[in-house]
Amino acid sequence: MYPKRDFHSLPLSPDDLDVLQRLLDGELEARHISNDSDEADMLARTLIELFQAGVRDEDALREMVKRAPV
Repeated sequence: MYPKRDFHSLPLSPDDLDVLQRLLDGELEARHISNDSDEADMLARTLIELFQAGVRDEDALREMVKRAPV
């Protein structure tokens, strides 16, 4: 059995940040939310939490954040 990987403690790489920013920008545009709003902050937190929980596939992240309440 493989040891559980602790994604939460891994630093985010520049490529990781690019993916997360692209996903956030797309979702903000789809929801017509300003990037300096509380709602944008909540979506950003959700994306980072999902990523740190081990969801690394861009399509999976996109689908999960689409369902996230704000």
